[in-house]
Amino acid sequence: LFPIATSPAQTPPTTLRVLTLRNNLHIETKPLDLDREEFVVMQEALKQAAFPKSSVTFESIGFVTRARLRAHLSRFQPHCIHVCGHGSERGIELVAPTGDGIDSLNAPGLAQLLSEAGIARLPLLILNSCHSAKMAANLAQLGFVNHAVGIAGPAVNAQALDFAYGFWVTLFKNGAFAQCFQNGSELAGRRRNEDGLVTNYKGFMAQ
Repeated sequence: LFPIATSPAQTPPTTLRVLTLRNNLHIETKPLDLDREEFVVMQEALKQAAFPKSSVTFESIGFVTRARLRAHLSRFQPHCIHVCGHGSERGIELVAPTGDGIDSLNAPGLAQLLSEAGIARLPLLILNSCHSAKMAANLAQLGFVNHAVGIAGPAVNAQALDFAYGFWVTLFKNGAFAQCFQNGSELAGRRRNEDGLVTNYKGFMAQ
C-alpha cells in the first residue's frame, strides 16, 4: 500500500501506519520543546482532513535505541516514519545502547535497520531534525525510501511544528507529495524566529 497519492484524485489508501520517533536528548545539545507537541499536531491534522480516520494507525516511541527501533520496525511495518528530535551532520540522534549517550544514526545505518525489518522500500520518511537533508537525499537516491524530507541546516521549533501540520493535513486530504511538501514549507516559512531564521526544508523522491 502506498500512503501518498500520486495525484489529488487518487483513491486514499485503505491502511496507513505512521511511526513517530521522539528523542528529546539534551546530553550535548539543548532540549527540544516539540517532541510530544509534534505528535499531537499530526493527530490534529488528521481531525481536520477527510482521510478515513479509522484507516490510520499511529505509533509513537521515545528513548529510541537502534535495538528498540529495529523491534518496532519489524513488528509495526510502518508506511511512514516521522522523526522528531535532534540531528547533526553525523545523522539523527538516537540513545546509545548504554542509555547514557548519543548514537548517531546515518543513512546506511537506517537502511540496514529497514532491511533487517523486511522493509524493502519505505514509502515516506520525514526527518524533522537539524542537518538531516543529506541523509534524506541519500536514502531516496539509493532507493531505500520513495519520498523523503530533511532540513538543510538548523531547525526552528515553531517552524517544525508548522511544517508537520501543513504536510500531514495535506497528506490526509489525499494530496500528492509535492503538494504536501509545498504546503508544509509555506506554512513554516510564514513564522520567523526573533533572529529571522527560516528552516530550510528539502524534499526528495526516489528515481
